[in-house]
Amino acid sequence: MTLDGTGRQIALAQLRRGQVATVSGLVESAAIDSGRDASQSLVTRLRDLGFVPGARCEVVARMWLGGDPIAVRIGGSTFALRRAEAAAVRVELALGQARDAVARAGSSAVPA
Repeated sequence: MTLDGTGRQIALAQLRRGQVATVSGLVESAAIDSGRDASQSLVTRLRDLGFVPGARCEVVARMWLGGDPIAVRIGGSTFALRRAEAAAVRVELALGQARDAVARAGSSAVPA
């Protein structure tokens, strides 16, 4: 599986600015448009943009209020994706970032 600190895949939409990840796959999502053909076209579009398994991506910017859109660099290009589009991309965090995320989660816990 992936190394996000919890042993599961996460959506590209969940990453914060500056985080680097590796694409592990795409999932069909009806969140953008209704119908199977629309979700298939989203997956095809994302694949055509370079969101293929093994590709390195980085969240370059996020809008501060709603987090929409997200600027993502993949390969030598930067794309703006809506959160719903980014949710269709499953990623694996870089190993160092996964450890940092786990450490941050542990240090932010309130002692009992």
